[in-house]
Amino acid sequence: MATDIDETLQALGGVPDHPQLDGIEGRVLASIEARRADAVGSRMTLMLAAGAMLLGAAGATLPYKPAAASTPATFADPGPLAPSSLLLGSAER
Repeated sequence: MATDIDETLQALGGVPDHPQLDGIEGRVLASIEARRADAVGSRMTLMLAAGAMLLGAAGATLPYKPAAASTPATFADPGPLAPSSLLLGSAER
């Protein structure tokens, strides 16, 4: 089936425009702006993730002081920062 491209394009040129083509520029520009805003959010997320990874790596490599074991506190002994110890002072110790 042979089709002459010039005749086909001539026929296509006579077809009226689709009504939704009016104002398409505004919709396209709004879509581009929305994608740009999403890209800024993605960049910010990527920067925060990279910062968290660097902070984690720094925390893992820096020297630290190991925790020292302490004796467990009982309810019979008032702690040094208990309100009764602080208010009464060292008089009852």
